[in-house]
Amino acid sequence: RRNSTKLSPLVMKASAGTLFKIPIYYCEDLSEILGLRDTAIITLSSHAKEDIHTLKIPSRAIFVLGNESEGVSDAVMRASTHSVSIEMHRGVESLNVAVTAGIVSFLP
Repeated sequence: RRNSTKLSPLVMKASAGTLFKIPIYYCEDLSEILGLRDTAIITLSSHAKEDIHTLKIPSRAIFVLGNESEGVSDAVMRASTHSVSIEMHRGVESLNVAVTAGIVSFLP
């Protein structure tokens, strides 16, 4: 309910129709809702030992991307079933959330 975009005509347009293909849940804290479905919860963290490209992604998975300064909350990390990183090159420390979401969206 906090820090999330409200559903509006602009959001619907930007979603290019995918908004109508996924369930939308509202909650006070994300960790409250993550355990409601029989689904893998995959968090992204620069500290994770497992690389995102070596993870066998289950058919039902939710990827949780944290904010750029603090990452995923401790409560969400505890609720996750996997924590993965994206390997960085050329001295890059991290990617912004939009770039990370783009990478995650097109994983095989």
